[in-house]
Amino acid sequence: MRLLKRIKNIFYILLLLLFINCNSNPRSSRIYLYSRDKTQVITIFSDYYNNERIIAEGKLNTAPKDRYVKLNISNVTELGDEIGVCWFGKNAGWQLVNDNSKIVKVELDTTKYKIKTSWYRDENDTPNPKYYRGENCYSIGALDYSTVHPNGNGFIERD
Repeated sequence: MRLLKRIKNIFYILLLLLFINCNSNPRSSRIYLYSRDKTQVITIFSDYYNNERIIAEGKLNTAPKDRYVKLNISNVTELGDEIGVCWFGKNAGWQLVNDNSKIVKVELDTTKYKIKTSWYRDENDTPNPKYYRGENCYSIGALDYSTVHPNGNGFIERD
């Protein structure tokens, strides 16, 4: 009888853990994007409940009060939540895209740092991340298991 009660309790605990895990957001709330040589870094803060994303220069632990771009990501789907970045060098800046987002506020030097809200289009006028998979560029999905494409063009770190 005691064994049956223990098994029942273990079952309830496992069921509770599964429920908690299924309700958590599978997308990362903070992502650091690094250039290949790790001399440049971008911090991305995502608030999925309020459909907001902050893109900031540098490695930050908290959302900044200046030097950032705020995006509305209400039209970005979970599976389509992909970010592309191209690094132009330490002094030349970078370009970042988050397809289907909308720029809400700009507090960043836009002559050095470029934010786009849609992919470049191919010859058939279809948006795709091809541009962001070239030299010194990569794309990354916001889902926790997503990796850098192409591998070796940069690094990511998730919190």
